[in-house]
Amino acid sequence: MAQEPLEAPRDDAFLPGEIEALKRQVDELSNQLRRAEKRIQALGGQLDEAPAAPTSKSDLELKVLAGQLERQAMLLERDEQVARELQKNLTPVLDEELEGVKFAIETRSGTRVGGDFYDVINLSDKFAAFVIADVSGHGLPAAVIMATGRLAFRTAAANELNARKIMDQVNKAMLRSTLAGHYLTAFLGVLDTELLTLQYVNASHCSPFVVRDSEVIPLDTKGLFVGMFEDPHYEQKGMQLEQHDRLFLYTDGLLQGFKGEDRLACQAKLAECLREYGLLSIEELVHNLVGLGPDHEDDAAALGIELLLEKAQRKTITIPSLPRELTHAEDAILPVLENKGYGERAIFGVKLALEEAAINAIKHGNQLDDTKKVTIAFAIDEDRVLISVADEGEGFNPGDVPDPTDEDRLLAASGRGLALIRAYMDEVSFNEVGNEITMIKYAPWAAATHS
Repeated sequence: MAQEPLEAPRDDAFLPGEIEALKRQVDELSNQLRRAEKRIQALGGQLDEAPAAPTSKSDLELKVLAGQLERQAMLLERDEQVARELQKNLTPVLDEELEGVKFAIETRSGTRVGGDFYDVINLSDKFAAFVIADVSGHGLPAAVIMATGRLAFRTAAANELNARKIMDQVNKAMLRSTLAGHYLTAFLGVLDTELLTLQYVNASHCSPFVVRDSEVIPLDTKGLFVGMFEDPHYEQKGMQLEQHDRLFLYTDGLLQGFKGEDRLACQAKLAECLREYGLLSIEELVHNLVGLGPDHEDDAAALGIELLLEKAQRKTITIPSLPRELTHAEDAILPVLENKGYGERAIFGVKLALEEAAINAIKHGNQLDDTKKVTIAFAIDEDRVLISVADEGEGFNPGDVPDPTDEDRLLAASGRGLALIRAYMDEVSFNEVGNEITMIKYAPWAAATHS
């Protein structure tokens, strides 16, 4: 089952020019709000100091001011409606074609419009990204930043499978396009729906949870707010998921339903509820948790994800004969080794061998013809990882490749790739034609028995 080339996801909610126009409108409305607050304060002072029988002049001034405030209130009410409408229009339609993955969504409106948003992005036929975020502030400014953030995530994820790289690109985009003081917290996960591996980055957002039977596992990484710092130091982590695992993502408005001294205490109580409600359907679980507590000031959003499919034992990735496309294969394979417990040295060896094999297939097998494909197959079990790389060329006889360690070949520019592959991998073989190489790397805990 080959992976289709990555295509940019369609995003027709807003164009960049429309975002800029909305931001200019936000600036003007913010100035109007500040002027209104000053007038309210002045009116309050005048009312406190006004005599029991005000003069006609002061009475007229108060009436004029009251009329101005009434008009200002109408403008602010209109802006609140615009923010709600913007928030509603940005709610994504979940992709029903993501086979074997069930989603449940629940939102709760607060007394003020917030900047909560979530999204599910189909990166390719076997990869999906999901994000949940919360923008600082309320009202129309928060709604506009929400629209900007959603567009930034979809743009960054257009041709990328690495969660940390996506978050870095979003951070740069938000720094360029938002006003000072506006930022967002965000959690981003990239799911391989074949191997059920999850790579994730948490940028100071509330800890999502993986619910597995009675176990509740928080998903936290190091990383600062999005859109505030040039170098937020995002950390990426990975996790091997299993069939029937559930992921629960939410914004901090949900925590208002729990009584606790701080966010950590509220998250601990939320984890207990996830254990208690673990036997409910994913829809009932999300609905019950979002409905906890009375009405609150902040909006709240929750995204539940349940995996219904079994983990595949083998993955096949097809890329065009372009060296830059190799990163997609690396992003799919190397995190699985990390999740499995392979050390840095072993992962480095697999990475180098994969690169050498793929570059040889692109350069020598397919002769740099980008209409021809390179097929990379990957399988992992408890004791070893197997990777094969095949091209569409005529093949070659590996026995004809000279040994680069021979004295008369020390300065030769070719032949080193195959030697490096054999040095870093435990077993290397070719098919009869010579256009497919198969490489095996034993796990560190099993290498001694195969040496």
